[in-house]
Amino acid sequence: MKRAGGIFLLLLLAVLAVQKTQEGLAPELLWMCHVTNAMLTLGLIADFAPLIVTGFLCQAAIALPAYVLHVATSGHTSIASFLLHLSAPVLGAMAWRGERMPVAIPWAVLATYQLLIALSQAFTPESLNVNLAFRPWDPLVTFIPWGWPVRALNLVLMLAQLYAARWLWNRYLAKTVS
Repeated sequence: MKRAGGIFLLLLLAVLAVQKTQEGLAPELLWMCHVTNAMLTLGLIADFAPLIVTGFLCQAAIALPAYVLHVATSGHTSIASFLLHLSAPVLGAMAWRGERMPVAIPWAVLATYQLLIALSQAFTPESLNVNLAFRPWDPLVTFIPWGWPVRALNLVLMLAQLYAARWLWNRYLAKTVS
């Protein structure tokens, strides 16, 4: 089941990559949601727990909520993106069912995000603002001055989301330790 889910996600990622490339938006493949989706995909195919849990937590706690906000404010998406953002958390949850999330996983997601910000600044155009590497989220840019306090607040809020999702998972969906 894990491997089939991983192959399904891999096919969706390939379709998305082709679409983004054809639209001249290939740098958007560095968005955290796509990178952690790839982590989850590889984890499912290889049955490698660290990639599964890291990708799953990011997809459930960060990528899906951010995607919903993006679609609500922009009004556009693609079928491949919709299916990826919807199926990745579901497939991750199925693969991680009954397991507890280690305390370090939110920090691994946050470290991944920091690496992706640096890569986005180095390899993506400022106009795309991949991973909010250049300014706050567009609907908020006029209200929030850019600088290190906003970056710090973003990291704190992201960590809170990740730990809240981890806590909820461990509290209600993981096997209880006896």
